[in-house]
Amino acid sequence: MDTIESIELIYRNPEVRRGMPCIVGTTIRVMDLAINMTYNDRSPQEMARDYDMPLEKVHAALAYYYSHQDEIDADIRADIKRSDELVREYLAEQGMTDFNTLQFRMAVAKAYARINSDAVMGKTETVAEMAESALG
Repeated sequence: MDTIESIELIYRNPEVRRGMPCIVGTTIRVMDLAINMTYNDRSPQEMARDYDMPLEKVHAALAYYYSHQDEIDADIRADIKRSDELVREYLAEQGMTDFNTLQFRMAVAKAYARINSDAVMGKTETVAEMAESALG
């Protein structure tokens, strides 16, 4: 008879990171690593260094991501959509309504650069909250 072994390195807690799956011993979401791998082209080794965590936790998070990819990708898309809305709202408040100007594109690039740097370090809750933090 086979014994099924389980590596329990992912948890959910409704009071931590809106109940999103996180890596045990941290508040870093599986989604954070998926974003960094997919959009920032970070390797598991680089993410282990970025987040100061053992490589096995990174691989466990990526395995979890691949097992729940549709759900996590939907969460990522929702956060990106919300952050895009926040960036546009902020820029409109600053009087930047001509979205084709160089000034607008530079402001967007600056906002996303700050959002991205916070994401790499796992400093914020969601991409949308990163945008609020970066733009606020």
